[in-house]
Amino acid sequence: MEYIFLIALGWFIQEFEPFKYLADYVYSKLKPNNLIEYIFGSLECWQCCTFWSALAITWSFEKAVIASFITFVLQMLHEGWMRRR
Repeated sequence: MEYIFLIALGWFIQEFEPFKYLADYVYSKLKPNNLIEYIFGSLECWQCCTFWSALAITWSFEKAVIASFITFVLQMLHEGWMRRR
């Protein structure tokens, strides 16, 4: 059940519009550099959001990797299903 929460949290962070608007606003105010681009780029990827949010919440690298891998599998299944339609 914990992995479902971690995956849902990653999706929520990535898809919730107010977070996107806030991130875009903060990004526009910062001086661009590689680290800033990497950090904000990770907010656009469901796997990355799941990994980093799971790591921040659980402090367990193992749980973060497993949650991110489950997200990867879900994305591959979804893309395969969408191609067959």
